Amino acid sequence: MRITLLSHTTPYSGVTGISIGISKYIYNLAVELRKMNHNVELFIRDDYKPKENWIKTVYSPKYTWILYPSFLGRKIKSKFSDVYHADYVTTGAALMNKNKRPAVVSIHDVIPFTYNKKHMTLTDKIRLKWYMHNFKKIEKADAITVLSEYSKKQAIKYTNIPEEKIYVTYPGVDFNMYFPLKKKPHKNIRIGYLGGLDGRKNVTLLVEAFNDIVRSRSKIELHIGGTGKNLKEFRNLNIKNAFFYGFIPNNKINSFYNSLDIFVFPTLNEGFGFPPLEAMACGVPVVACNTSSMPEAVGDAGILVEPSKEKMVETLNNLIENKNLRERLSKKSLKRAKKFTWKACAKKTLEIYKEVL
Repeated sequence: MRITLLSHTTPYSGVTGISIGISKYIYNLAVELRKMNHNVELFIRDDYKPKENWIKTVYSPKYTWILYPSFLGRKIKSKFSDVYHADYVTTGAALMNKNKRPAVVSIHDVIPFTYNKKHMTLTDKIRLKWYMHNFKKIEKADAITVLSEYSKKQAIKYTNIPEEKIYVTYPGVDFNMYFPLKKKPHKNIRIGYLGGLDGRKNVTLLVEAFNDIVRSRSKIELHIGGTGKNLKEFRNLNIKNAFFYGFIPNNKINSFYNSLDIFVFPTLNEGFGFPPLEAMACGVPVVACNTSSMPEAVGDAGILVEPSKEKMVETLNNLIENKNLRERLSKKSLKRAKKFTWKACAKKTLEIYKEVL
């Protein structure tokens, strides 16, 4: 089958301005489809030159992502394939603008539909308006994929997309990138998080819970990696034994996960959430809030808690004190992570391609 995939960039390219989770999804899907001997081409913006010859670059001005769909559309205008698949609302709009069919668009989630406009900046309002403008176009695609049953329910609730056009394709884990390492001895229990530091990720809950715990415990540490609007604020709190690293390079992410005794993902609204799955692939016990898609991702391999400081403090104290519990969760995490493979994702996606064909 000839398959054309549209993306913004590839994972670990260093290109900013787009979620790394989006690029992980479409890139790893492409790799698996190629292993199945399908003729796959992936189009991305020309911020850098990829090594793979099946990845094609598209010129587009770099001062904004808003113009990219127009340049992407021009690039694929004369491209003929059996099926076209875009990784996001904006790349999907490029497909629909050129009426490339059959068209599959991955929207991952519909979180922008839930934004409270009263607390948005002018820039945020402009971005939301652009998102909605493109979303109206991709509603006409032949199929829409999301990463969880939760996201499917949200899409049915908030959008005009017919339920029969929405498919769930769970993502996978790159086990060549995320895997257990031999544990280095350290005297303190290390609690950590990796991801965005904005309001939706709810990292403030973890920081506040740790700040309470560290007042009565000396042998614990908090390690947080990631960037976002709250990074400076967190650093200014000067919390004892708390370290905020900012951006963590790709070649150090696996070591970061493996350095932790407990990984916490306190997000309130998530289409799926790659970090807890990656941490589980490293054998790290996971704590997450029992909201949105987290029960689907973590399952019974981790601990799901109500998003309150009291419950988070109680859960973390229990894990800190109970080494046997941490070891049991570590084993369950490894087993759980193996259920999410890119091969399974590709097989499911291929079924969708055949259906729209």
